[in-house]
Amino acid sequence: MRITRIYRGADGVSYFEDLEPPARETRVGAISAWFPASDVLFRTVPQGLDLDWHVANDRVLIVILEGEIEVEVGHGVKRRFGAGAIVLAEDMDGQGHRTTDRVGPRRSIMIKVPPEFSVEGWRRVEG
Repeated sequence: MRITRIYRGADGVSYFEDLEPPARETRVGAISAWFPASDVLFRTVPQGLDLDWHVANDRVLIVILEGEIEVEVGHGVKRRFGAGAIVLAEDMDGQGHRTTDRVGPRRSIMIKVPPEFSVEGWRRVEG
């Protein structure tokens, strides 16, 4: 399961990184370990929202249920995320990122993760 991380690099610029949490095969499919989370928010955004450069308020896993966004990070790199995409926004300082809704309305679930939540040991996914 791919999770795209948006993080601040040492240069203060935000970047994308595609990761996959470790999982084990079971009779009900591949499952990861349980991860800590503190709060859940349900969000509906009307089509046309354009958030200029901003940073994440908290470390948040964003699960997009419907709609499509375009996110721009440092050096003009852009990606689109639609239904089923999972994004970990953790660029809480530095340049930040820009979000534009491309298809709406957008519905998503936002899951706040605590400081001890770590992606260390997750496999980096190329391409």
